[in-house]
Amino acid sequence: MLHIYHPPTYQPERQYIFDVLFAQFLGLEYETMVEQRDDIRICLADDCSGKSIVLADVLFQQPQENWLQQTSLPKQPLETCDALLIPLSFPLISRHLPVLYGKRLNNGLFFEQNQLTIHLGIDIFGSSFFMLTRYEEVVKTERDKRGRFQASASLASQEGFLDRPIVNEYVELLWACIHFLWPGSSRKKREFRIVPSHDVDSPLGVALSTPGQVLRNMAGDVLMRKSVELAVRRMRSLVLVRQGRVDADLHNTFHWIMTQSERIGLRSSFYFIADHPAGRIDGVYELDSPWIKRLLREIHQRGHEIGLHPSYSTYRDPAQLQRELARLHATLEQIGIDQPVSGGRQHYLRWEAPTTWQLWEDAGLVYDSTLSFADRAGFRCGTCYEYTVFNVKTRRPLRLRERPLIAMEGSLLDIQYMHLTREEARHELELLKERCRLFQGDFTLLWHNCTLIHFHDAKLYQSAIGGGNK
Repeated sequence: MLHIYHPPTYQPERQYIFDVLFAQFLGLEYETMVEQRDDIRICLADDCSGKSIVLADVLFQQPQENWLQQTSLPKQPLETCDALLIPLSFPLISRHLPVLYGKRLNNGLFFEQNQLTIHLGIDIFGSSFFMLTRYEEVVKTERDKRGRFQASASLASQEGFLDRPIVNEYVELLWACIHFLWPGSSRKKREFRIVPSHDVDSPLGVALSTPGQVLRNMAGDVLMRKSVELAVRRMRSLVLVRQGRVDADLHNTFHWIMTQSERIGLRSSFYFIADHPAGRIDGVYELDSPWIKRLLREIHQRGHEIGLHPSYSTYRDPAQLQRELARLHATLEQIGIDQPVSGGRQHYLRWEAPTTWQLWEDAGLVYDSTLSFADRAGFRCGTCYEYTVFNVKTRRPLRLRERPLIAMEGSLLDIQYMHLTREEARHELELLKERCRLFQGDFTLLWHNCTLIHFHDAKLYQSAIGGGNK
């Protein structure tokens, strides 16, 4: 068991981050002790040799009046730690590790070692707390037109590390120090996973559109998407749907999605909208329609997950969130589906720290998978591991778990966001996936059913999930 000696300040915050890094991420037993000190010391119980790891303590040394204020944010430009000067082996994206909070040691570096002690000038615990709790999103006020905190406002984007899971890198450095001093230590074993998920915004594109809307979409197929073939398929779909064959709707890619997952051993999650208080932006389908009920049954019978996609305004509205969750529960019960609704994702990735997490906790949901930036793919939370969350305003840990979303196809391809070509998007997806694999983490992917109507987009999705969890 590890013994952790830490200062008396910010005890709820410290206990939370110790639990996430040591217990949840590394699977290590530990015990904490409060001391009057200005750093953090880790040693092994019953080890009489005097070996220890001493880490800088910066964020949790902030005066209370500075907490959640601009003055408590990391100072930019960030310093970096050169990993080539650390004589330990651990997985890292790049030799230059950004230091969110820390201070250089007496030797002018962020690492120093003598016979019994490893000194780290990186505040691993404060820096990880900052990323995992989305601390900066409470402090900074910049939002886009949909009320979302944007990647461009984030420290990770501004300092160039949004595409690396920096918390995982910190954890690996910490583990390397532990294992070097106490080589008999062992950690939790993990396995890389691909976690495909699908927000059901538009399950039927032709059946729920007017002929005029379909014709306008066909014009877009030809002029914008440069695909006469797609326009022809859309017209054929319209004809068949008008004949009563709703399954022929162009957006009905659900059977194909499930087949792709099943052939490589994956389980897809499908998140459904249950109400439309904001109008058409919340979709136009109803849970109680016969076709949707049949789709829900098929998803369940094939062993995939049904979850909630709360409507546009629910990210600040607890009553509406709970109404929609109750409606989805009632629909599943009505059609004989015995599957708990454990989690889902906010519509349009509208999310507010820590308000939305608290709403989900109060509603009894188990996990959220909203946290990627709409305008850029990457590691918004700094990790590819699922973890329990913390309300920085009430200073309380929650039972709710965050399942960080790493990439949404719209972030990569849409003209208002990254606007990559499909080949560029394929490369970006592969890079993010391999970085999740490096840390035996989860590559959580969002792909809407309605964007799989083009052959090249379907091929891009197959490439993203290719090989499954191998």
